[in-house]
Amino acid sequence: MQKIKILVLLIMPAILLTSCSKESEETMLMNAKTKMEEARKLESENKLEDAKKAYTEAVEIYKKFLAEYAPSQKAPEVYSNIAKIYVDNLRDFPNAIKYYDELSQKHPSTKEAKYGMFMVAFIYDEMLKDKDKAKESYKKFLDKYPKDEDANEKMSESARMMLQMLEENRSIEDIIKNVQKDSVKTDSKDTKETDTKETDKKDVKAPPEAPGDDKKVKDDGTPPGDTKQ
Repeated sequence: MQKIKILVLLIMPAILLTSCSKESEETMLMNAKTKMEEARKLESENKLEDAKKAYTEAVEIYKKFLAEYAPSQKAPEVYSNIAKIYVDNLRDFPNAIKYYDELSQKHPSTKEAKYGMFMVAFIYDEMLKDKDKAKESYKKFLDKYPKDEDANEKMSESARMMLQMLEENRSIEDIIKNVQKDSVKTDSKDTKETDTKETDKKDVKAPPEAPGDDKKVKDDGTPPGDTKQ
């Protein structure tokens, strides 16, 4: 009994020290955000190696967050942030796929999971040029998300179009021409649809915005067109 008491007295300070030194969720996320801002600033100054180091440090902070706060409601967003840094800033596509996969497996019912599954296919298709893996991933995505519940997302629509392009070995231009040949419409309607298809042509090979991205808000927080008084 005496030995147990001694053991408890020896262990308790270490436990207390660990609990006191653990950063909160908010602190860790703020540190990651600060590191990202630092990386972007270095990038704008053309200090690319320093920027790469800062992006890597931001990733490590996010990974630590996932290790310490795995059940957090912020975890899906953090997974997405890590993968996005690997794609956009570090150009490490295998690691991006790894974290998008983990996101969709561990948080399957979230909007981030849908985005993650789409991005896995998109990375195989556009970055790694692995067409077989891309087709497999688009099919997997469409099995789970056959249609877009939100009309503004258009991820399922894009996945279906891109899968068709891969399977038929055709470009988006070929598909658009085929649709136009099969359509019989009035001149005015044809003009309108051509404009729409030209927009689709530009957007189909661009990845969708990640959940939480808001490009409709200016840096000062006001929507486009608004001015602060």
